[in-house]
Amino acid sequence: MVTHRMLTRRRPLSIDLLMPFVSIILVFVPIVVLKPNILNYFGIHLLLNMAIPVVLATIAQMFAMTIGEIDFSLGNLISLVTCIVGTTLPKNPVLAIALLIGILVTYMVLGALLHLRNLQSIVVTIGLSFIWTGIAIIIQPSPGGNVPAWIVGLMEYKPPLIPMPLLFMAVIAAILLLILFRTKFGVLLRGVGGNKRAVEQSGHSVLRIQMLVFLLVGLFGILSGTALAGITTSADARIAQNYTLIAIASVLLGGGSFSGGTVSAVGIVLGACTMTMVGTLLTFLKVSPDWQIGTQGIIILVVLFVNSQLKKKGRVRYV
Repeated sequence: MVTHRMLTRRRPLSIDLLMPFVSIILVFVPIVVLKPNILNYFGIHLLLNMAIPVVLATIAQMFAMTIGEIDFSLGNLISLVTCIVGTTLPKNPVLAIALLIGILVTYMVLGALLHLRNLQSIVVTIGLSFIWTGIAIIIQPSPGGNVPAWIVGLMEYKPPLIPMPLLFMAVIAAILLLILFRTKFGVLLRGVGGNKRAVEQSGHSVLRIQMLVFLLVGLFGILSGTALAGITTSADARIAQNYTLIAIASVLLGGGSFSGGTVSAVGIVLGACTMTMVGTLLTFLKVSPDWQIGTQGIIILVVLFVNSQLKKKGRVRYV
């Protein structure tokens, strides 16, 4: 039987916990060397502002991966949301809200079907990605749109003393820590990823948990798309297609795994920031965008290799 004490017990810290911290330092230092003027309020704001939608996308993917699932339609969903926010919302708010609610309902149904029919989330979400893209193209065939001013203003908000991206990341990391490690839901979430049968035997509904998890995947995907639309001030049916790869890499870099059961609230935020700054660093180095995508793929392979080696040595990952 799974108990709260068993799942919340702290395991020994190990050197692999340093990976998200070391990774972000390895990327941030060269950026500062290349652009030393970035070390000020506005420089940090510009450097990390694009990390906000990436962090939200990573959180969405984290929820799925924590229970051993994965959403390969995430980037297409985020692109669709930018089209809804940048095109439908200004013209027809009721329809836009209905579409967003429809996305959430679809994700809840997806979670139920994956559990009841024992389907592979990779296959199902790849199919779902084509649906999201098709709807996005119908709404916004070419880049454009008119993002509401209040969304743009929210993403451009500059609080005193601390740049908004840093403040956001600190708050979201604290909220995730509370949800994942201080609530019954967090215990059950990690329990489903670690030992689904034990959770069922303890009297909890895995179906209900999985539906709630995929509801959160959809919710954070919508938040990511809204933030991205506010930053770019445009709608584009293909703007976030690479977010799927980036979110997966960020989860892995931050302490998650494909098998589920392990998650790091602070780690995934750092992982998302690292993946965002990798693109910035490569841009400063004048590397082609095509090579940037390849570099992100290499990072995933390196992280998987390091994780496998640590696992063989009996290391544990827990934040």
